[in-house]
Amino acid sequence: MFEPNEVLHTLTGRGHVSAEGIEAVRVRYRVVIERREGAIVATGTLTGSHANLMPIWLIPDSTLRLKNGKRIDISITDLVGDVAEFESTGTVSPP
Repeated sequence: MFEPNEVLHTLTGRGHVSAEGIEAVRVRYRVVIERREGAIVATGTLTGSHANLMPIWLIPDSTLRLKNGKRIDISITDLVGDVAEFESTGTVSPP
C-alpha cells in the first residue's frame, strides 16, 4: 500500500522547456514527483527569463527536457517574474 500524496523523488538541474512553434527556453528546474490517488504526477518550478517564458505560458501544452534527457509533458500554471510553476499533463514514469 502507498501513502496518499507520497513524494517519490525531487529533481533539480538545468534543462529546456519548449512548446509547439516556440524555440526552446533554457531553465533551471525543480521537479517534485509524487504519487497522488494512485497516479504519478510531477509539479514544480522553472526559473528562466520572463520574456522567454511568457510565450510558453500562454500555450497550454509544453515539454520540459531534463538534464538526463527525460521529457515531461507540462502546463505552466503561473508565471511571476522569472519563476514559473507547472504541473504535468501526461504520464510521468517513476524515478
